Order: sequence, then C-alpha cells, then structure tokens
Amino acid sequence: METTDKIINELAVQLANKAIEQANYKIFYDEAQAQLVEVQAQLVEVQAQLEKINKVLESDKDLKDIFDEVANKLEKE
Repeated sequence: METTDKIINELAVQLANKAIEQANYKIFYDEAQAQLVEVQAQLVEVQAQLEKINKVLESDKDLKDIFDEVANKLEKE
C-alpha cells in the first residue's frame, strides 16, 4: 500500500503543479488582454488627434509648407 500512496501523492503533486501553471497563464492572458484594450483605446485617440492635425494642415497650404520644412529639417538631424 505504501507504493500506491506514493503514486497517488505524486499524481496529486503533478495535478496541483499543472493547475498552478494553468492559473498563471490565465492571469497573464487576462492582464495582456486588458493592456491590449487600453492600448487600442489610446491608438484610437492618437489617430483622432492625427486626423485633426492633418485637417488643419490641409486647410492651410502655407502652414503645411512650414510644417513640411520643419519636418524635413528634423529628419536630417
């Protein structure tokens, strides 16, 4: 009976380890999903801001020319 008890104990340990590992992966997944939702919301906000900037630049050719000039200077640095 001692061997059977050892086998049952070993199986219980393995099962507990697998349950802990699964719980860890679930928590990491849930946290990653929450971060993804947050980043997607930030992306939408940034895209809206960029769209607003582009509309302003498109509405004023002189301003766009100045913007492009400054952008080119910054790219060269």
